[in-house]
Amino acid sequence: MARGWGKSEEDLPAEREAERAGRETPGAAAGDPRRRAELQAIELSLARIADQLSKTVNADRRRALEAARAELEERKKRL
Repeated sequence: MARGWGKSEEDLPAEREAERAGRETPGAAAGDPRRRAELQAIELSLARIADQLSKTVNADRRRALEAARAELEERKKRL
């Protein structure tokens, strides 16, 4: 058989490592696309709330934003 047609022994460990890396993604939400999407949405909302809190001077608005932030943090913990 001509050289270059089969897999060499040097390629096999690298292929096994790549397969293992593809299967073992860290994090609780890494395996489920819906959970990943929900986590990303929560993170974006938290960032938006943090931005608004840095600009808000109205006490009532601050309380509402802080309540929303606490609710999102709780949802994030449950994921």
